Amino acid sequence: MKIRYAAASDLGQARKNNEDAFLADPALGIFAVADGMGGHAAGEVASSLAMDTLREFIARGTRVEASPKCPGQTTAPSPSNLLVKGIRLANQAIYQSSREKEEYEGMGTTIVAIYFSNSSSVVAHVGDSRLYHIRGQTIEQVTEDHSFVWEQYRQGFISKAALPSLPMKNIVTRALGMQPTVDVDVKELSLQMGDLLLLCSDGLTDLILDEELVGAVSASSGDLEQACRDLISLANRRGGKDNITVLLIHIEKVTD
Repeated sequence: MKIRYAAASDLGQARKNNEDAFLADPALGIFAVADGMGGHAAGEVASSLAMDTLREFIARGTRVEASPKCPGQTTAPSPSNLLVKGIRLANQAIYQSSREKEEYEGMGTTIVAIYFSNSSSVVAHVGDSRLYHIRGQTIEQVTEDHSFVWEQYRQGFISKAALPSLPMKNIVTRALGMQPTVDVDVKELSLQMGDLLLLCSDGLTDLILDEELVGAVSASSGDLEQACRDLISLANRRGGKDNITVLLIHIEKVTD
């Protein structure tokens, strides 16, 4: 898989600290966005710990491991297993840290990640940070938010357009660090040359509609750094009520 990427994170207009974090390591094929939560800057700690733990685990996990069924043989973990295990390890690290230091009590973070391995692309997430798949002028939200309002949307009680305006929109039903273990949603993504992937925190999607995301990316004429700046600028012009993180990935070539 040959890719090109750009990323940017912004404080926004209302927050004193940036509790978002992102990971972009093309050599390992891992990209992620995290949106931390917790008082006394603990959200910053949680999101950074998630990114560091995930990266370190992916770096270690790409090495072949001994097969438990056949000790004389080795096996490489599947990309999906590797990504899920890395996120679960990040959950454990955050949970343990929150129990060891009083100032970190209750901290947590969302996470959305994609892992490229050869021609395989695996997406995993916990919480309401999102991954979008853009092909031409078509955009698809690949992840489904783990939040109270998203569940109401899934059940048909509210429209997707109404989600950002609801008073309970920031209540997530799943996040890293809340419990000793966590369920991770994971799926493989089929990609073509020319596709774009957008990973972002809800500081972007609470203020910008899906079709506006496509418009801003298209207007940049392939300049991913400019597209990131334009998306952040648009969110800030609309109030910038939260930290804003944008990570764009352009698929240059899909290898068989």
